[in-house]
Amino acid sequence: MKYTEILEALQKRAGLDDRYEAERTLDTVLRTLSDRLTGDEADDLLAQLPSQLQETIPVTRAAMPMTPQEFVQRVSRQLGVSEAEARERIRAVFAVLRQAVTRGEFEDVMAQLDPEYADLIA
Repeated sequence: MKYTEILEALQKRAGLDDRYEAERTLDTVLRTLSDRLTGDEADDLLAQLPSQLQETIPVTRAAMPMTPQEFVQRVSRQLGVSEAEARERIRAVFAVLRQAVTRGEFEDVMAQLDPEYADLIA
């Protein structure tokens, strides 16, 4: 998917009013996910996404332990939205990622997340 297609899909799924908010959401959730994944897996994920994301999402080598609740809280704080709103935006990002990357890559990402993350993966 192209960058604009990802943003349009996210905007629609998350019910966001504008492109700017979709960009902020995508960036925040991908940064948090990248921190949660091992560096190699984050690199693999980003390699299948548009160059705009590859250039702006930092990758750390070690996975940061993070419960699903901590993931939601972090996104909530960074976006300045309620945890319920953050949860919905996270679900929307995961739904768009499922479309934007290969099935195998999406499954590799999911394999690195604890089963408790299932609630965030629509």
